[in-house]
Amino acid sequence: MLSRKLFTSHRIIRCPATHRLYAEAMSSTWPAGKSRIILGSSSYSRQGIMKELAQEYGFEYDTATADIDEQSLGDRTSDPAELVTLLAQAKADAIYDRLETKRGLLLTCDQVVIYQGRVREKPASTQQAKEFIHGYSEYPAGTVGCTMCTDLESRQSFKAVDTTWTHFRKIPAEVVDQMVDEGTVMKCAGALMIENPLLTPFITQFQGTKDAIMGLPKSTVFVLVAAAAKAGKNG
Repeated sequence: MLSRKLFTSHRIIRCPATHRLYAEAMSSTWPAGKSRIILGSSSYSRQGIMKELAQEYGFEYDTATADIDEQSLGDRTSDPAELVTLLAQAKADAIYDRLETKRGLLLTCDQVVIYQGRVREKPASTQQAKEFIHGYSEYPAGTVGCTMCTDLESRQSFKAVDTTWTHFRKIPAEVVDQMVDEGTVMKCAGALMIENPLLTPFITQFQGTKDAIMGLPKSTVFVLVAAAAKAGKNG
């Protein structure tokens, strides 16, 4: 079973990432009420998922970007969960420092692709992007992603790490070329963009939810937003 870990500065809470948890979370009202929400990400995929949530539950949100040098932070040869957690925290810190009003809830995220035990981040060139995508015909693409929600007034943060796997059949070279020529995969860790209609027909199996693979699992967002909103009230 896939699992999710929720972190605070005081404790670690473990909860199973099951369909039951997802269904319970999605049947709830938006847990933050009318609190200000900031999505600290420029990712097309994450913004699309956040837009869906906002439309479904009737809340508004702002966006911000951290603009940090991600390559200068963390160890790419050790535990990927530690790396994405470090980067999600660094993004939250950078955005917090630039905010004029320290109020509301801030969501930050980071994700890497795991391929044959190695970390893949955003491709450095179109050639590397093509090599990445071609490789998924041979071995599955794993993702390790951290989602963090910070109450800006109390500075309490809650974090979760989700892991997924996606399996593919052979991806034709012309499809790979088209995807890279479009350019959007260049902004995705591992050049992995499962929502791209060119790639979708070649997916054979998901282990994990599609939104987790895309970098912003809705059920995780609900759990973290609820925890941070509660912390803010108690703070």
